Amino acid sequence: MTMSTLFEIKQRLTAQAGSIAEMLLPQGKKRGNSWVVGNIHGEAGQSLSISLSGKKAGLWYDFAEGNGGDLLDLWCSVKGISLPEALDEARAYLNLSRPKPFMAPRHHYRAPPLPKANIPQQRVKTYLHKERCIPLEILQQYRIGEEGNKIIFPFYKPDGTLALVKERLAKNGATAKPTASQCEPILFGWQALSFKDCDSTDRTLVITEGEIDALSLAAYGYPAVSVPFGGGKGGKQNWIENEFDRLESFETIFLATDMDTPGEEAAFEIAHRLGRHRCYRVRLPSKDANACLQAGVDASIIHEAFLQAQSFTPKGLRHVLDYKEQVINLFYPPAKQHLGYTVPYPKLNGKLYFRPAELTLWSGASGAGKSQLLSDCIPHWIAQKSRLCLASLEMKGEQSLRRLTKQTGGTDQPTKEMIERVLHFLDAGLILYEHVGKSSVDALLDIFDYCRAKYGCDQFIIDSLMRLGIASDDYARQEQAVYKIVDWAVLNAVHIHLVTHTRKSGLEKDVPGTEDIKGASEIGANAFNIITIWRNRSLEDKILSTHKPEEKAHLAQRPSVIINIAKQRSGDFEGKIGLWFDPKTYRYRCSSSAPLTPRRYIEQNPNSSLDSKQSPIIASTVNCFSTPPLPQESSSFLPSSSLATQIPPLPPAKNSNPPIPVSLPALAAQKNPAIQKNNSL
Repeated sequence: MTMSTLFEIKQRLTAQAGSIAEMLLPQGKKRGNSWVVGNIHGEAGQSLSISLSGKKAGLWYDFAEGNGGDLLDLWCSVKGISLPEALDEARAYLNLSRPKPFMAPRHHYRAPPLPKANIPQQRVKTYLHKERCIPLEILQQYRIGEEGNKIIFPFYKPDGTLALVKERLAKNGATAKPTASQCEPILFGWQALSFKDCDSTDRTLVITEGEIDALSLAAYGYPAVSVPFGGGKGGKQNWIENEFDRLESFETIFLATDMDTPGEEAAFEIAHRLGRHRCYRVRLPSKDANACLQAGVDASIIHEAFLQAQSFTPKGLRHVLDYKEQVINLFYPPAKQHLGYTVPYPKLNGKLYFRPAELTLWSGASGAGKSQLLSDCIPHWIAQKSRLCLASLEMKGEQSLRRLTKQTGGTDQPTKEMIERVLHFLDAGLILYEHVGKSSVDALLDIFDYCRAKYGCDQFIIDSLMRLGIASDDYARQEQAVYKIVDWAVLNAVHIHLVTHTRKSGLEKDVPGTEDIKGASEIGANAFNIITIWRNRSLEDKILSTHKPEEKAHLAQRPSVIINIAKQRSGDFEGKIGLWFDPKTYRYRCSSSAPLTPRRYIEQNPNSSLDSKQSPIIASTVNCFSTPPLPQESSSFLPSSSLATQIPPLPPAKNSNPPIPVSLPALAAQKNPAIQKNNSL
């Protein structure tokens, strides 16, 4: 037998709406998507209609009588039984078992002595009605008593059994206490509600922290009860074991406990024991419900507080329609929307993007060119207005910049003037973290935090994983390191490029895949993108060894480098493309027959004596950033390791977007005119 709650029973009944409708009202007949009959007594006609499928499956309405509900309501109405009885019958029909309570009641309780109380006429009436603003009819509904100067609060079960009595002096600051020990702790207020009359549509309940608060919300029109022993957690809420079965009939439970720490603790405890899926925390505009009533808070404000009640739904759960705009934008992105940074290779135009809050692995065998190819992308990203931090733990800063100067300028031997211009271009969007050797993940992320905050960096390069001070066989620490890197990227909405190595397989002719990444399997599993680089050394050897121009030209038509987009979690393209490497400029191009794809990063100086033959592709389509010099600052404000280049403060990156905060809609059930229902998740 499968255990069931009210929600599960409703879902099962809705899934079998046709058979349930026919079982309850066999005199009816199917008409289109509905089961129609005269009324709940099964008389001939079509006034009562039950929807059998679609969004309204399981809902019914009697157009002659003007009432309706769901299949449980129909079960109660047709058979003339209470909701608890209908739930038991439905469980038997569906072969379901009752839910187990949080703790099985096993106490032996004593009945309290009957109070010698009268209808409030003296001090109690004055105190509750005049001073605490409780309407007299509410005092009557809740059967409040008066015994001298004491207020008597009777705790009746729905069947009329007196389980507990509490009393307190009719003055501010007094505390209500039980009149006898070993009595059964239950909720206060059942006597004022009509649930015992089997009105199955009443499935909403409000729980407060005190008896007078329950009276106050009743004055606002809410079906309110109170916990017996106030706020707090643990033993204060042990009444739940005695009310667990009774409360299973309620779909929505509002927790209107006090706006203080004990109130929060009580709400949290109650919600987690009664079911987070149906409990909602009400944020009142004053300390408690009676404070609102005494202050004259309008009913519309209280109504709004209930509409805005917060669910206990775990963070991260969202409705499908919450993503509507984002999904549409993925198919039809706005003209100026930044999808992510790209690579300078036309073959991958529109196919590969480096998006915020992601991690890309660049992997390949030693000497395959993964760091070099990644470096070839840096000037392209700077031209796209990215701000980068390069942590090259395998190469000194000047060597990294030597390679970048060739790739940015597109020349083998740049002049001093050109070197200076290239460095000015790079300086506007690149900062280097110089630490040749091993560095811990935490120390590196501390540097990244500084660069993110001060310079607005939105891309970070770690070259490489093996330099993070983790042994090659320490898979657990590798996994932890990658988790930290991914979490930091997501938290800061930046992109991180991580260089890794591949396992030595001895099969140099094979292009590496996701399973070839060296180290823990979680490294690749947690990456958003995996790009592997394969260098065709055999082809290089053949080109060098042949002395026939025709054969050399023929071999040169084959790509010497293969890029494998082995994984792209947020994109549609995965596959391989060929590239040709230019050993003079360290650039990669997409064709063997054409010259280098024109990539122009710096302005041409008309007064320059630069030989055009030496640098054939220097022109300008990029407006470099112009920034003032960085003021002198104390080293005590810098991270523990120094930054290689003191670049001026850069404003936050244009395309750095923080994560979209997740918000879940308030859920409520309309069972009272003052409570609005919202049948969402």
